[in-house]
Amino acid sequence: MSNKITFKTIIIVSLSLILFYLTYNWFYTNRIPPNTYFAYINISNKKSVEANNLISSKIDNFQNQPVIFNLDNKTLSTNLSSLGIAIDKIETIKKFNVNYDQKKFNKKQNNKTGSLFKSNYIWPTYFIDIDKFTNTINNLLTTYEQQAQNATIIYKNSQFQLQNEQPGQLVDRLNLIQDIKYNINSLNSIPIELSKYTDIPLIKTENAKRAFEKVKILNNQKITLKFEQDRWSLSGLNLINLLNFYLQGKEDGNLAVIQTNKYPIIVKNINLSGSNMPQLEISLNEQKLDSFLQTIASSINTPTQDANIQFEGGKVVNFTPARNGQNLNIQKTKMALLEKISIDSPTIADEVIINLPVAVTQAKIASDEIKSLGIEQLLGKGVSYFRGSIANRIYNIGLGSNKINGTLVKPGEIFSFNNTVGEVSASSGYKQAYVISKGRTVLDDGGGICQVSTTVFRAALDAGLPIIARTAHAYRVVYYEQGGIKPGLDATVWSPAVDLAFKNDTPNHILIQAVVNKVNLKLEVDIYGTSDNRKVILTDPIISNQKPPPADKYEDDPTLPRGVVKQVDFSASGATSVFTRKVYRNDVLLYDDVFKSVFRPWQAVYLVGTGG
Repeated sequence: MSNKITFKTIIIVSLSLILFYLTYNWFYTNRIPPNTYFAYINISNKKSVEANNLISSKIDNFQNQPVIFNLDNKTLSTNLSSLGIAIDKIETIKKFNVNYDQKKFNKKQNNKTGSLFKSNYIWPTYFIDIDKFTNTINNLLTTYEQQAQNATIIYKNSQFQLQNEQPGQLVDRLNLIQDIKYNINSLNSIPIELSKYTDIPLIKTENAKRAFEKVKILNNQKITLKFEQDRWSLSGLNLINLLNFYLQGKEDGNLAVIQTNKYPIIVKNINLSGSNMPQLEISLNEQKLDSFLQTIASSINTPTQDANIQFEGGKVVNFTPARNGQNLNIQKTKMALLEKISIDSPTIADEVIINLPVAVTQAKIASDEIKSLGIEQLLGKGVSYFRGSIANRIYNIGLGSNKINGTLVKPGEIFSFNNTVGEVSASSGYKQAYVISKGRTVLDDGGGICQVSTTVFRAALDAGLPIIARTAHAYRVVYYEQGGIKPGLDATVWSPAVDLAFKNDTPNHILIQAVVNKVNLKLEVDIYGTSDNRKVILTDPIISNQKPPPADKYEDDPTLPRGVVKQVDFSASGATSVFTRKVYRNDVLLYDDVFKSVFRPWQAVYLVGTGG
């Protein structure tokens, strides 16, 4: 027998294949080829209409089912629409070309598989709105997750603290996505079991210690910006608000950015260990510094204002003071600051005071009457702030300021605050706000009037006028230390026993003006007159004998509903404050004053409701 393939054999085989092909195409016209699966369902040999109906029904049924997640023995539910997932039924059916071109479909499937005996898996066509998917998943899972906390530096309880790192627990989103993909491909709504992994902090406590030491030294530099009586300290909360904390070598906050086509993949977390652990670094945020300086400029910058005056009944009823124009040079201030702040090699130094570069435009005196009284220029200014005051207190500050505004003091005359303001009570228009009375902070008529007396005291000090009477408060009041002012520059009043008084020992009249700025919550008292070349040297208060406040006190109050707790007094540290003032005229010492304030420690008091 010959082993050679005869021509006749070739003809028979060829005819057999042709017959098989024709039979195959005839049988599978408008049918799904063998070994074809849709969403893991065998749809081989099904007619086109039957396949279409099956695919459509499966997709509709799946889209109406909730998407269920199991996490920590809890069941979380959402739906495909909320996840931004949409299955395109038409495009899915087109994959089979059942209603379009059966021969093309058969050829495509045969080319793809290479064999009629190899399985074909065809999946649904679907689209995902990534933003919607991410937001829904985050909203669903955030409650049950905890991000790792890197070791960092915080400012708390008036001091810098090194906050230790904390590991977190996060849901494995890669597995979640794979499981959702499987459910879509299989059109199966089985619940998805979520797993968690430990989120490792990138910065350990030991890798933040160097930055912590830098911040402490920076804080000890005690940089203070000064203009007239206003001061802005670059320490504590102000300092930390100007700093950036970031991973070593990655100030933008990302460990890596990988470009794939036009879409960047940002890597924010890489598990590192040992010597590869990144250090916490710090830098000065110049944008935040610019914003900080803009805030300072807004409280300094004022337009030039020429003077004018109007009298009625012996008192100035309308006075436009001669106010010099002021404008802070922000760029020069920034350069001066950057020279003093050294992030890389900070050194401990005594307090550094930077006198702010403020350009001044001189105002004009417009009225001959003003000149005849000698009200020609600003002799002294006092400022204070009342941020955090209740509405009634702000109202009383405005009313008290209005009482002293426009007051003329003759040469040799003594100004009495109590006599000028008059009765402080509800009958004279004052509202109830907190005052110090008999060792307690209580609501009483005229609360806030001491804000006015304190500011007048500061103006008289600045003008170099002799202080006849002044009494410090029993304890430190937070309002009088706002704006970087140290404790001790305050003056309380309580008519008729406690008064603030000073003497006009100049040869001309002086005029007292009070300006309440309710936008910046600032009170300014200006004293105008004629300069006799006085020079005032005022030292910073020296603070000693500091004592912590007593423990908080809780008192039952049957007038409050049960369960209600109301704070009626606020804690304050005790301290002794001493500052001096020397007043010279043409190098001759006129006054050498020492002002001492002894502030008692003060406890916070809470009323606890016991009423029905």
